Amino acid sequence: MRYPEKLYRWAWDLRSTPEALWPLVSNTDRFNRDCGFPPFEVRAPAKGEPAPEPGLRRLRSRYLGLVGEWEEREFEWVQPVRFAVERRFSRGPLARMVQSCELGAKPGGGTTIVYEMRVTPANPIGALIVPLAIGLRARRVTERVFRGYDEIAQRPGRPLPPLAQFHLDKAPPRLANVASKLIYEAQQPVALVERLCAYVSSADDLSVQKMRPYAIADQWSVDRRQTLDLFLHATRAGMLDFSWEVLCPHCRGSRRGKPDLSGVTSEAHCDSCGVDFTVNFDQSVELTFVPNPTVRRVTRTEYCLGGPQITPHVVAQKRLGPGESLFVAMSYPQGRYRLRTQGVAAQQAFRIERSGGSSARIDVGPGIEAADEPVVAPDGVLNIVNADRVECLAVIERVAWSDQAVTAAAVTSRQIFRDLFSKEILRQGERISVGVITIVFTDLKDSTRLYTEIGDAPAFGRVLNHFDLVRAEIAAEGGGIVKTMGDAVMAAFTHPVCAVRAMRKAQTALSAPEKARPGFALKCSIHQGPCLAISQNERLDYFGTTVNVGSRLCALSSGFDIVVSASVLRDPQVAALLASPGARLTARRDAAALRGLGDVPFEFWRLA
Repeated sequence: MRYPEKLYRWAWDLRSTPEALWPLVSNTDRFNRDCGFPPFEVRAPAKGEPAPEPGLRRLRSRYLGLVGEWEEREFEWVQPVRFAVERRFSRGPLARMVQSCELGAKPGGGTTIVYEMRVTPANPIGALIVPLAIGLRARRVTERVFRGYDEIAQRPGRPLPPLAQFHLDKAPPRLANVASKLIYEAQQPVALVERLCAYVSSADDLSVQKMRPYAIADQWSVDRRQTLDLFLHATRAGMLDFSWEVLCPHCRGSRRGKPDLSGVTSEAHCDSCGVDFTVNFDQSVELTFVPNPTVRRVTRTEYCLGGPQITPHVVAQKRLGPGESLFVAMSYPQGRYRLRTQGVAAQQAFRIERSGGSSARIDVGPGIEAADEPVVAPDGVLNIVNADRVECLAVIERVAWSDQAVTAAAVTSRQIFRDLFSKEILRQGERISVGVITIVFTDLKDSTRLYTEIGDAPAFGRVLNHFDLVRAEIAAEGGGIVKTMGDAVMAAFTHPVCAVRAMRKAQTALSAPEKARPGFALKCSIHQGPCLAISQNERLDYFGTTVNVGSRLCALSSGFDIVVSASVLRDPQVAALLASPGARLTARRDAAALRGLGDVPFEFWRLA
């Protein structure tokens, strides 16, 4: 017996805008949890059953004592307007369910939100429970959840719900002990430690099972770097554990992280997208955190495998039939975007700019090569046409990666990470790109003569003091020492302007006379470019042409200037620093052949 489809459609008026509500409403993992739906598990293929095709998931859950198994394709959505998903059941009281949510801006402000469920029972039990579980309960619960999200969206910065207050003297012994260490031994800010303890102890499991320090710092309106330092100290003290998440370049998701860096390899596979990809430190590897089990046991549960907030960089995603079109309003931040289709290697880039046209059309399908990048105005419309004879999944995504991720390239270049986790190294023989990084070399000028003039012991003491000073200035600007070689230092920074500031302070401090003895002249070079990360001598090291060029440039420094390459000088923040009236820095062009790198003169600048 076939049962008719039942349609349930509800609408509510909320005060917040669609843009403010979208990150909350479209977080289907949290939404399903808040509505009281059960977590799911991925169903492994039965014996003889073929593995699902990419994008198709086989899932199972238990609800109201009944087991349901279903196949689920990708969610479809257009930010911040609509999302939907279809589930086809092979076991349980339901045969099919389609859920959709639409957010429409009201003329006077606010949003009308329309939530729709189309449900087809599979048997008499389904026909009996659908009117009760969905017709009565789901409406009441869904309205409560949406209105709760509306309250959160009304707050500045849309923080998560308030946390319980943390008091050191009333905290559980283990948490209080670690908090005391962070405050009195690691010298971490008291207010920030208390905030982290409150978050770890009272935030829900979904919030703490994959904590991102930069995102949490933004929620708290505090300094990102200071928050990351606290998370690293808290990991060392035993409050937190960290995990290296290897992110797919398409969905930018990670199912399971690696507990240490040695588990990260240069090649990886994404089961969701069905693609192999090359791993790099500047985008593919993110450091996340979770409470240590001795402080709090976190049950890793998932309430939804898809949903727009799983891949927030994707602004629109829809399956298109042969010849079908999708019109998308370009009401997104200006910048570069990419249109791709599943199973087709060719990708089409386009830009959203004020100078763009009112509309653009992009055809997708095999054999269609990427054309020049269309430029569409922010109030324009993009028309995507499936020129293939079969259905395809069209995906529009931002090219830029989120700046809220603590990437491996950023954290491994910090001194605090290298001090606290010196054993975090790659597997022997593994080489992974770190993308573009800033490399610094320093060397004391005439240090050999110093040993002759004042003796080995006094000279050695002064050299050690020099290392301490250089290290402190590098750490203060967010960099880290990679290694020392005699009197020389190799360091790494994420941003070249931080390297310039650190080296300028170090040179100034070392040049000051000490106990009637002349100061040091510190030779410095700064170069920026791509590098490879390796493990060498039981530490994380970098090598490549960028390192070689930086090393050669240091030899050209007089000790009273900083030699920088063109890539450093062109950096917008470095240019702004040089142009600022208080900088008192000048850049003089020079060129020289670099030993071992050919006879062609290499162009560089002397900052003095």
